[in-house]
Amino acid sequence: MKVKRAAVVGVCLFVSICWLGAALAAEPIKLGAHTPQTGSLAKHGIEQIKGIRLGAEQFEKKTGIKVDLKVYDDESFPQKAISAVEKLAGVDRVDAIVGGYGSNLVGPASEAAERYNTPYLTIGAVDTKLSAKKFKNFFRLNYMPGYAAAQSGAIKELMGVKKVGILYNSLSATTEIAEEVKNQLTAAGLEVPVFEKFEKGTTNFKPSLLKLRDARCDIVLVEGYFADYFGTIKDAAVLSLPLKAYVGAWGIGTPEFIRELGPMSEHVYGTSVWEIGTAPPEAKKDEAEIVATYKAKYNEEPSYIGMLGYLSAKYMLEAIQRGGGATGTYNAEKTRDALRALDVISPMGRIAFDEKGDPKYFVAILFQTQKGKQVVVYPKDRSTGQVQYPAVPWKKDGEKAEVAR
Repeated sequence: MKVKRAAVVGVCLFVSICWLGAALAAEPIKLGAHTPQTGSLAKHGIEQIKGIRLGAEQFEKKTGIKVDLKVYDDESFPQKAISAVEKLAGVDRVDAIVGGYGSNLVGPASEAAERYNTPYLTIGAVDTKLSAKKFKNFFRLNYMPGYAAAQSGAIKELMGVKKVGILYNSLSATTEIAEEVKNQLTAAGLEVPVFEKFEKGTTNFKPSLLKLRDARCDIVLVEGYFADYFGTIKDAAVLSLPLKAYVGAWGIGTPEFIRELGPMSEHVYGTSVWEIGTAPPEAKKDEAEIVATYKAKYNEEPSYIGMLGYLSAKYMLEAIQRGGGATGTYNAEKTRDALRALDVISPMGRIAFDEKGDPKYFVAILFQTQKGKQVVVYPKDRSTGQVQYPAVPWKKDGEKAEVAR
């Protein structure tokens, strides 16, 4: 009887241990996200969160591990971004945080994440000063040098211009890229007779645009965000500026940009990290799968911001899993170690982080909107079509867009 009783006790103990293990394994991973869903950066943040949500869903599907995704709208304000991170890390006790758009938001938000010792991966902060702080929790998939090289390289190699006018938003990231592109262009022998800053919230760009006309600039380069592109293009149309090209920075390749500007989005150049068809050969299969699932969920193709959002969720969730997430033994340092060890070929190219959390191999591409599609024109080895030049959004096809001499 004692042997049987011991056997029963043993079986019960074994079942209890198995049940406890299953219960621990069944714990969800807690992922936090803050993005601007309202305010001046909402167009970008809405695309970002679409990708993050899909990335979490696909992770659940492939691993069987539930993701408890907590999302807060930072309303495009730095203080709100700080509050969102403090709530995610201090109240919700998330394992890690993704999101953030705009260096002026991500900078203070990442400082809050550092105080709470919470791993933080962003796609929307390119200011080089952010990583100079060498926070142990800060990682990003893209940053400024890769964008500047795409703009200046295309202007020099594809457009053959002599004079470039640069207008830039006074925020830190847009100021930095404007200064870097100017330096690269002047070093190559091009003139930048107009280099003018405007404040966030500016709605009348006509005085600045008239300076480009008077200086006989060939093209205008606007370093800003959605509202800045919208305003400068509308005002350039009113003035019928005699330019050959309109080049912007980030955020142009979104469905909202094309929907809101309609025909006025045609011929606009913008920087990107990825467009459909530009994935390296090793990542073509992954690209096709992501695009297909995104279209099935949202009934539209992903923008590059959507792709970045997806990848940020994917890599952070995988790192959390390696850090013990969903097992009851989560360790933030192991999650950071997993991110530091990451070295993969993704749809946007090779991804690995240096000691500051910056992407080691990031190179941007430049696209041109042609018939509502983003056609990559630079660099040549990633191009998906031919450049249409000269052409600006406020000139009809076939109408000359030449500078008055």
